[in-house]
Amino acid sequence: MAEQAFDPVANIQMMMDSAPPSDGKEPDMSMAPPFVRGMNLSGLKFTRVAVGEFDMEWTIDAHLTHFDGLVQGGIVNVIADTGQSFAYATTSTKQEAFSTVDFSTRFFRPMKAGEIVEVKSQVINRSRRLGVVETQFINQQTEKLCAHVTGSWMIVNRDFGVEPVK
Repeated sequence: MAEQAFDPVANIQMMMDSAPPSDGKEPDMSMAPPFVRGMNLSGLKFTRVAVGEFDMEWTIDAHLTHFDGLVQGGIVNVIADTGQSFAYATTSTKQEAFSTVDFSTRFFRPMKAGEIVEVKSQVINRSRRLGVVETQFINQQTEKLCAHVTGSWMIVNRDFGVEPVK
């Protein structure tokens, strides 16, 4: 039997295609990491994947904002981390683990509950051990840039174990 080629883009696209349609039903979060289930990021939809790129659409839920309805800045980094990890994964030629090294975030405009934001992540450099990924948060209605996040990523040896963290 021939060995199947490793294709991270096809694997991610298959995951996206198996997501429930936009029929008002909640997405199946059973395979999401514990932090995603705990934060309830159900307003985040994966929309496009290509080598070195990953796009999402984020409908901002009120539970991710301050009292005035503006998104808490740390949430932007969580969303960027999600997109960047998928974008970086698409550049892999074999199964490998990686982790965030650092983030630099610039905020240009506030993001508010109820708004829809396009989140676009792109790998701008990838070497054998390190990569740099940029993410832009663009208000869908105004088409204006709200935030820009640059992240560094490193290949690591990581034991994910078999039991989920409780």
